[in-house]
Amino acid sequence: MSALDPASRAPSSSSRRGRPLLFSNALDAAGRQGMDFATDVLAVVLLGASAAQMGLLNAVGALAFLVLGIPIGVLVDRSPTVRLLAGSGLARAALLATLVAAWALDGLTMIHLYVLAGLIGITTVVTETTQTAIAPRVAGRDAVAGLVARMQSAESVVGLVVPALAGIAVAAIGAGPTLSLAAVVTVLAALVALRLRVGPPAGQPEEGVTPSGTGALATLLVEAKEGWSVLRANTTLWRLTLASMLVNLGLAAHSAIEVVLVLRTLGLGTQTLGLLISLGAMGALVGSVVAVPLVEEFRVEWVLRASMLLLAPIAALTLLALFDTSRATWWLSASAFLWGVSIVVYNVVIAGLTAELTPTRLMGRVFATRRTLAMGVIPGGSLAGGLIADQLGMAYAVLIWIVLNASAALLVVLAPTETATP
Repeated sequence: MSALDPASRAPSSSSRRGRPLLFSNALDAAGRQGMDFATDVLAVVLLGASAAQMGLLNAVGALAFLVLGIPIGVLVDRSPTVRLLAGSGLARAALLATLVAAWALDGLTMIHLYVLAGLIGITTVVTETTQTAIAPRVAGRDAVAGLVARMQSAESVVGLVVPALAGIAVAAIGAGPTLSLAAVVTVLAALVALRLRVGPPAGQPEEGVTPSGTGALATLLVEAKEGWSVLRANTTLWRLTLASMLVNLGLAAHSAIEVVLVLRTLGLGTQTLGLLISLGAMGALVGSVVAVPLVEEFRVEWVLRASMLLLAPIAALTLLALFDTSRATWWLSASAFLWGVSIVVYNVVIAGLTAELTPTRLMGRVFATRRTLAMGVIPGGSLAGGLIADQLGMAYAVLIWIVLNASAALLVVLAPTETATP
């Protein structure tokens, strides 16, 4: 594995060009976090959703990554434009507006939430894929790793503030108005994206060649296979993708029960839920700050292995909260913070490393393929987590989370080490 030093590869002119993308990415992340928080509260508190229903809601939201992730990656690679990035954000804001209207008219149902979760999931895939695919055109090839890593860090900074504010807002004005604010922030993210100035995309098809019919399908499949081949041929990225699948599978099971566990099982309230998410984001901020210095001080594989080995013990703190309810907030707070540190150290290093190892013209496809594999397990994990919690109990769902994290760590630790170069 090569050492990752984004700061040293990012000249000041590239940093300036990347600022609108960083700002847009941060606003978009704030809108998504506010939306997720308010939607979960509406589902659990207003509609009385069970753990299984929350699992289904999370699964539907992640379905787009599994079904459409790679095709969207191919299409984005063909034309990673500013208009596409802004348009996907505006479409998500419009969808949120329908949810706010239903809440205002007292007509909100779980069916509406399911449908909206699926459609919003599609816009999220387009937005996140385009953000990554457009990064080389914004910063230049030499600085793309640094820009992608800073985008990850920016999301962590936003996550430090938004969940706590969302919890306060829900308690003060309700989940519906909070959802309205999330829609406004999403619109702002799209407007900021329109300020981006980008270079021409690499690897564009020749002019006059417009595939259609079966030819278009064959071309799409060939392009999708190219992204898969690049990912599969790199042992380092492939191994870490498999580990990410296991981590996300367990995290999906936990996410399906988290709101129910905090609000209903432990009765800690929405402000505590917001606090826990904020502590997780604070840990993420710490992780984003220390990730690159750790890589500079130690070998990349050591940093990745250490961050993965910590995940299972950190998840076990949630199990302690279930058995030691008098100190549940403390156990959950420690778990949230430490999880944020460990997972972001892993994610920041991998984000930069993936960008560094991937040809510019294949950024969308390789990113989408990794996301499809890593996020594609979420629907199954969410459904399983909700059903296990409802049928067997919360403790069993948390135990599944712990076991899957341990399995991912075992995969990383026992796998042979590869030295990767750009």
